[in-house]
Amino acid sequence: MNPEKIKQQLIKFFNKAWEYIRQARLELIIFAALLFADLLTKGIIAATMAENETVTIIPDFLNFTFVYNELGAFGSAFGLENLIGEQAVRVVFIILTFIAIGIFGYFLYRGRGKNKLYRISLAMILSGALGNLVDRLFIGKVRDFVEIVFFGCDVPLLGKSFAIFNVADAALVVGVIIFLVYFIFIYREPDNEEATADAAAGGEASAGSAEATGEASAGNAEATGEVTAGKESGLQATGGVSHGAGSNKRGENPRYGSKEQCGGKYIGGEAVKDADGEDTDLTAESPYAADCGDKS
Repeated sequence: MNPEKIKQQLIKFFNKAWEYIRQARLELIIFAALLFADLLTKGIIAATMAENETVTIIPDFLNFTFVYNELGAFGSAFGLENLIGEQAVRVVFIILTFIAIGIFGYFLYRGRGKNKLYRISLAMILSGALGNLVDRLFIGKVRDFVEIVFFGCDVPLLGKSFAIFNVADAALVVGVIIFLVYFIFIYREPDNEEATADAAAGGEASAGSAEATGEASAGNAEATGEVTAGKESGLQATGGVSHGAGSNKRGENPRYGSKEQCGGKYIGGEAVKDADGEDTDLTAESPYAADCGDKS
């Protein structure tokens, strides 16, 4: 492949990337900050705590309990582990995470400049998905440590504490909630009547522009034709004068010989082209001689 072409493509790509970064600073900052916080806290917990160790942060409310989660978010795989096994569940979650990152990443790219809540929600979803994906790819399981305790109460279906999670899980859940709030309460599709009116207005404008362009083109063509015809007439007249004046250049041009201008036609000398494009000898026998007399 041509190195110069590769260079141009790379320059074009980086220019587009930089333009996107300039327009999407808010969501990119949130995405990077949450991803960094998730990986940093996981690393600190894994380096300072043993597995299944618990440290009380706020009594009867918040504990740090370090565990490895080999299933889905909040330690649940929705019963898939009983059907296909835990190893297959991890593969499935990795594939689904890649698909989700691709879809929401595309939405985030296309959503630059749109509603802030929409962009923030997508950034949070992406950071959460990517944070746990890093653990699954490089460790084989996800590091969780945040445990919410229900003030010593035993809550039905939940027990004494909420499922242990991490910063990525929290970002993912909050991002999904904001995403749903945006589409339920904020997002509004254009009315059909408005969309139809806008389309009709756009069509009329396009038709008018096309008609005006056509008229302008026709006018330019007509004007160009007139100018061209005028130039041809001028050239013909100029040629008639210059060649007709050849009578004073007798002997200098062997083709025309003795010539005189007679009504824009040439007489005398060798055969030349007449009005029909045929060779003719404009002598006394020529039909043009009747207008000018005997010029033989």
